[in-house]
Amino acid sequence: MGYEPESDGSIAKMSGKKLAVLFGLILFGAFMGVQVITGFPIKDLFVKESVTEDAKVVFKENGTCTVDTFDHPREIENCPYDEGDVVTVSYNKDNAGIQSHRLAD
Repeated sequence: MGYEPESDGSIAKMSGKKLAVLFGLILFGAFMGVQVITGFPIKDLFVKESVTEDAKVVFKENGTCTVDTFDHPREIENCPYDEGDVVTVSYNKDNAGIQSHRLAD
């Protein structure tokens, strides 16, 4: 008189391939659940948010300007601007490089 599992088609009777698919679906569902809760941070790996803003040239030395952007200062190499000029800069969020720049209107 030992314990015998009921044969009602439960997980015990599933083949290895079906169990692997079920485990994969559960894992994928858990991953997507975390992404939904946290606001889909995984997309930041593939889609870079571009930012355009007006920034003041605060410092210029040896042809390199430093502009004071919202998050941190950024540099423009071979800068045609003077200290005090306001320039429109475009850059990717969380990246120090400037994509484009021009004198603000």
